Amino acid sequence: MFDGLIVGNLARLIAESVKPECLTEIRMRAGRRLLLLTSSEVNPRVYPRQAGGAYVVTRQDIDGIISRATNMSPYSVSDEMIKGYIPCKNLRIGVGGEGVSDGGRLLNVKNISYLSIRVPHQIKSAADGIIDSVYGFFPNDSAESGEAGLPENVICEKQVRNTLVISPPACGKTTVLRELARLLSVHKNVVVIDERYELASVSDGIPALDVGDADIVSGVPKSVAYENCIRAMNPEVIVTDELFRQNEISAICDVMRCGVKVIASVHGDGVEALERSDVYAELIKRFDIAVVLKRKPIGSVKEIVKL
Repeated sequence: MFDGLIVGNLARLIAESVKPECLTEIRMRAGRRLLLLTSSEVNPRVYPRQAGGAYVVTRQDIDGIISRATNMSPYSVSDEMIKGYIPCKNLRIGVGGEGVSDGGRLLNVKNISYLSIRVPHQIKSAADGIIDSVYGFFPNDSAESGEAGLPENVICEKQVRNTLVISPPACGKTTVLRELARLLSVHKNVVVIDERYELASVSDGIPALDVGDADIVSGVPKSVAYENCIRAMNPEVIVTDELFRQNEISAICDVMRCGVKVIASVHGDGVEALERSDVYAELIKRFDIAVVLKRKPIGSVKEIVKL
């Protein structure tokens, strides 16, 4: 499962404690118990044990994983570590430690003592319940307003709706987006903007996860990737995850202005909470529908809201 990232006794303990298909995250804190998060509703938090008690993570465990994840060159991923993660094949490793800053700008992360290793799972049924709401025959906006003498609610060609997937962390937003990209790529030119290597898990340019016939741009800040893609890749649909900063939201609004459809995600409890936010209120106005996910099971839909 970990392709040489986690080895020896630690790999054995994890394998003995949790079935691979259930493991969603490994949390490692130096000097504290190893914690495995799972998709099981019965036992979602597992602390592996060995002779003498729970396994306690050592600094050597963490240093070894960082060394193997970066091919013994942590400096080669310093830009990503400043953003809080290390890309590693089909995994994303969140890092926590001491920041080195200058004038309010983060320059480096040292003494890394905390790792959160997210384990992606492809669930090819994750978008089955919403794909017809995202891609189908919908009333034309101008027709609904009665413009051009068209009757109300006339149905035009099959189209993609601008779709915002909303949920708290770890509820399956990325899993749902990945499936929407895969399904839509059969019919449309889809570009996946995968800044943190989670949607497609690209390693050496090759995706470890199936996003169909979509084109993939990985490791590039969203605000930069959007502009480059519009100019060079002729997308009909852009799929991206975790809109967060104001510049990302502004860039997404520009993408929509260009006529490109957008499928994106954002952290939140629901539409009303985002509407009350000064940052996200304008974003909500630009999308056609919002898909709100439940906490359990991963990827399950709470509601679909027309915006």
